[in-house]
Amino acid sequence: MNRILAEIRRAAPAISGLQVGDGGQVVGRHYGANISTAFQPWRTPAGEHVVAVEAYARSHSKHGEDLSPWRLFADAAVDNDLVSLDRLCRTVHTLNHFTVADAKRPLVLNVDVRLLRSVPAQHGEFFSRVLTLLGVSPTNIIIEIRTIHQFDLTRLRQIVASYRKHGFAVAVNAEGAMHARSLSQLLEPDILMLDALSFAPDQLHRIVGVLVGGRVKIAVKRIETAEHADAGSDANWVQGHHFDHPSATLAGQSTAEAVP
Repeated sequence: MNRILAEIRRAAPAISGLQVGDGGQVVGRHYGANISTAFQPWRTPAGEHVVAVEAYARSHSKHGEDLSPWRLFADAAVDNDLVSLDRLCRTVHTLNHFTVADAKRPLVLNVDVRLLRSVPAQHGEFFSRVLTLLGVSPTNIIIEIRTIHQFDLTRLRQIVASYRKHGFAVAVNAEGAMHARSLSQLLEPDILMLDALSFAPDQLHRIVGVLVGGRVKIAVKRIETAEHADAGSDANWVQGHHFDHPSATLAGQSTAEAVP
């Protein structure tokens, strides 16, 4: 592992602060905090099989904070800090998934909307070079974009196309039923993400029924209850605390076909 980290430092000096932590995970250093990885599976609708694994950043400072990934991005005050933090997190997650855990399932990596605005063009180019260093194909990575209603769809379409050009699959988060339909029709991402906590169970069941079956695959996230699990059972994939809590390890997870 130290050889791999040294190679990354040499070939991609923009990614700094990588080291092996006490538990064997790779961690990154950002403004005095250690950034590690927590994994949460995507499963088939009944929960039997893991089809992909999503990575979340966790930040642990000397004061003991354990911050969510979006809080991490929100705390990055300027664009340059945001870009460096995002690249560091994605590299840490990729190393922990494919190298430390020796996992074979696709890895889902979040990209915040602020980063999309900060990088003017060629989204995915830098990260694809890092993956080449690690011997990982972009086809094993799903880029999950956390969109907002106000984000320009023309710009977002260009971003999705750029990631696809570099070989990545793209998942896009929707905010509500109307937003989901718009994104599905206008962007045609590989995967459309619905937030179970944004819908009553009967509403979730209806919107999944409307969207599923087309070229765009449907994944329902943040499933917290059996009722929401039932409502999202017609989706292609599901995720949430009802099935799994984020964990630093991948032990005990069964396999299934790759996505998308």
